[in-house]
Amino acid sequence: MLYPENTRQLEAIIQKARETKTPLVAVSSRGPHLHGASENPNAETVDFSRMNRIIKIDRRSRYVRVEPGVTFDMLIPEVRAAGMRLNIPFLPRAGKSVVASALEREAVLIPKYQYDYTDPLLTVEAVFGTGDAFRTGSAAGPGTPAETRADMVVPWGPGCIDYLRFFSGAQGTMGFVTWATLKTEVLPALTKLYFVQAESAEKLTRLASILLKRRIPDECVILSRADFAGAFAVSAEEEEKLLKALEPWTMICRVSGFDRYPEERVSIYEGYLKDECAQAGLEAVTELGGLPGLAEKVEAMLGECDRRETYWKMRRGGVRQIDMLAPPSRAPRLIEILENLRCPGDFGITVQPQVQGRAFRIECSVYFSGAPEEAGQVDKALEDAARELYEAGAYFDRPYGSLSKLAYAADPVSTEAMRKLKKIFDPDNILNPGKLCF
Repeated sequence: MLYPENTRQLEAIIQKARETKTPLVAVSSRGPHLHGASENPNAETVDFSRMNRIIKIDRRSRYVRVEPGVTFDMLIPEVRAAGMRLNIPFLPRAGKSVVASALEREAVLIPKYQYDYTDPLLTVEAVFGTGDAFRTGSAAGPGTPAETRADMVVPWGPGCIDYLRFFSGAQGTMGFVTWATLKTEVLPALTKLYFVQAESAEKLTRLASILLKRRIPDECVILSRADFAGAFAVSAEEEEKLLKALEPWTMICRVSGFDRYPEERVSIYEGYLKDECAQAGLEAVTELGGLPGLAEKVEAMLGECDRRETYWKMRRGGVRQIDMLAPPSRAPRLIEILENLRCPGDFGITVQPQVQGRAFRIECSVYFSGAPEEAGQVDKALEDAARELYEAGAYFDRPYGSLSKLAYAADPVSTEAMRKLKKIFDPDNILNPGKLCF
């Protein structure tokens, strides 16, 4: 296990690995590791836990710059104290690296302020497999980051190449990131939470598309009954009560007002939300049955990480996941395929609109005891489902494990181009070999 504390030490580690032909894999989050991208039995682990500085929080320009060892439980309170909020995934693990989450393009809760699938990631400093450090976008240029006069928030370039995409979704195969700049949003002065329940996910995905076209909600997420109960219950008894009380699908959305006329703004958004729900034959409510104080609990947990002793997706002992992007027109069919999934254990589905509603991130989590034989059965069931999902229009932009074979076989031309780039930026193939198409 190697523990770099700065960029220079990481450069030395990679240069030494090139000389000795030692494969390396990066890890920056605390366990459990759900996807396996940071686990490689054939490589030595580079642990970034000691690179955990919050370098800068800038409310005026609305960004933070942090090292990869900074986790959600560390950063969220600091950003909130500065009057801002992060655009984070739904209930991320407390020990999850903020930088790793952004690099993996995990779905964010506020699609209204997401303008590209790499958002909220802006610029990064990384070390390639050659041992050379490199900064992307407006962070590139002569001198150290402290000396540059740029604000380091423009992600494109340098030049006409979008280098940021080399690292985004690459699972540490192109370079190891040493710090990243991430976009933040101003903390609202007033919010109001609403729930919309339905028998089918299709009604809610259609509603979410309409709402986001009009830029009405901030946070917006659609949960199956199993995922809603698992996320917000603190015990098996509470989970059972929610499973009995909830409709099959629930959309959580929150409207916000800011420093200027917050009450008026929230009132206008409420009117829009209720009008669209009425036209869809649905109802937006501020309370749900099943547990006392449920709405207050959900309100408090949105925009937070899961600080409970056991991460909510690991409560049964083990979890396997498959996720994909889909255009709004195809999302209902993909959800239907997942609803008919046949595998051991229970499963839940989370659907999140992304990039102002232009696509949906659909994630299916299968919960089981964690026994090896059961894990094998779950893996087989998800592999079988992946082919059907692909043929129905799923786009696997985060292909972990065996799913990468299906994703990259679909486009051999792009795959060959990626392999050529890999030879340029990691000529000795020492960075997380065997992952993706490498």
